[in-house]
Amino acid sequence: MPFSLSRRHFIAGSVSAFSVGFTCPAWSNMQPTRLPIPELVDGTNGDPVDLQIRTGKRAFLPGLETSTLGISQDYLGPTLRTRRNSELNLSYTNSLSEGVAIHGHGLHVPGIVDGGPQLEIAPGDQWQPRLSILQPAATCWYHSHTHGKSGEQVYRGLAGMIIIDDEESDAIDLPSRYGVDDLPVIIQDRTFDAQGQFVYSLNEAGEDGWFGETVLINGAIAPLVAAVPAGKVRLRVLNGANARFYVLAFADNRTFFKIGSDGGLLAEPVPMTTMEMSPGERCEVVVDLSDGASAELLVFFEDEIDAEEEGLISGLQNIFSETNAPSTNWSLKLNVDQALVAHKAPLPDVLASIVRPEEAEIANVRDFVLDMEDGGDHGAHAGHAAMDMTINGAAMDMSVINERVKRGVWERWRVRSNQGAHPFHVHGCSFLIEQMEGSVTPPDQQGWKDTVVLDDDDWSEFVVRFDHSATEQHPYMYHCHILEHEDRGMMGQFTVT
Repeated sequence: MPFSLSRRHFIAGSVSAFSVGFTCPAWSNMQPTRLPIPELVDGTNGDPVDLQIRTGKRAFLPGLETSTLGISQDYLGPTLRTRRNSELNLSYTNSLSEGVAIHGHGLHVPGIVDGGPQLEIAPGDQWQPRLSILQPAATCWYHSHTHGKSGEQVYRGLAGMIIIDDEESDAIDLPSRYGVDDLPVIIQDRTFDAQGQFVYSLNEAGEDGWFGETVLINGAIAPLVAAVPAGKVRLRVLNGANARFYVLAFADNRTFFKIGSDGGLLAEPVPMTTMEMSPGERCEVVVDLSDGASAELLVFFEDEIDAEEEGLISGLQNIFSETNAPSTNWSLKLNVDQALVAHKAPLPDVLASIVRPEEAEIANVRDFVLDMEDGGDHGAHAGHAAMDMTINGAAMDMSVINERVKRGVWERWRVRSNQGAHPFHVHGCSFLIEQMEGSVTPPDQQGWKDTVVLDDDDWSEFVVRFDHSATEQHPYMYHCHILEHEDRGMMGQFTVT
């Protein structure tokens, strides 16, 4: 297969290109506030974790209260911690006046507790899934997956992080003190009106989804600051946006190490200076602050960096030139506090063992083609927009099973877009990417994943095996994780039997 350099390959592998001519911009006068750390709820002992889906108020902007949705708090939800080979017992109560489905994104659980749109919780009702956690350590998340309303409900706050631990990751000397040297970093973008209320409309979203103008990290407007030890610090970064692709880099162009992706630890640390993330993806990175100097993690909008289609590296160099300095500093500054006990151990050379299936084990191949419009008239969807986005020519239909998969059998899935970039997510599994947009998979994408980016350049391919059942009553989903695309029909259903 000939090698061609896609945008994601280029940005992941261009350490030397980006370092040339890099200058720190003159930032605005915005004063950073402290990074909020979501409450940590330990579910490892099997006791029920009560989670109330409710309305709230949050003062994102000075003197203005925004109407929000949250899970046991005003906006977002607590971080749920669990362990491999334990039971995570959740008890959701829906206090809203509309139905809500909550999906455990990245969890390997049967369809009956996966939280897809078939499992919508009616107003006033409860849902009590018992989740047997059998997968390796990973950073996952939970969020609204309500049919036709995922985008709006996530935008207003229905999302939170899940951390899975296991004995293998415990044995590796990595930063693991939650809120100290192991920080959740949930990045989103939102738009506010003059009264401080969220601005959102599925009907008025562009073809690329709904873009916000303001960056939130853990539910607070950036820039933000966190006090951390003078050692290695682990950031569990979640792109919780509806539609934005983000590009992350440190202001001093320092190297950091990616140690984990969606489904768990990578085989070995991957050095990087820039990192692109699509909606739904998680990246675990370690940055070394042993020299005692602070570090500023910058958040860029990929579409604005590459607005002239000159490539992300050229776009970043233009942004950091004196005449193109950003007017707003969307950043998280890590300030060293010498009073905190530091993690000084070197990063291990080996993190996890990742075994790929042999070609002879792959029993089936499936192709999926995503279309922005199919020309059909599918009518209004759940009171919102027309169902004009499809996979293999079909828009999402709750009464139709699109694919039927055998349990415990390796398959190769090939996915391509007819227009634009899409993060393609599959429920109930992790997979291994074999090809991204027609090119060799970059090192930081060679771990276990549940979301793969595809463009209209060529096929993305991955190998996958499903180890849990999903029935016709409670099937799994595959879909674009641009939530407006999902809500407009770019989603399908499949069983595992």
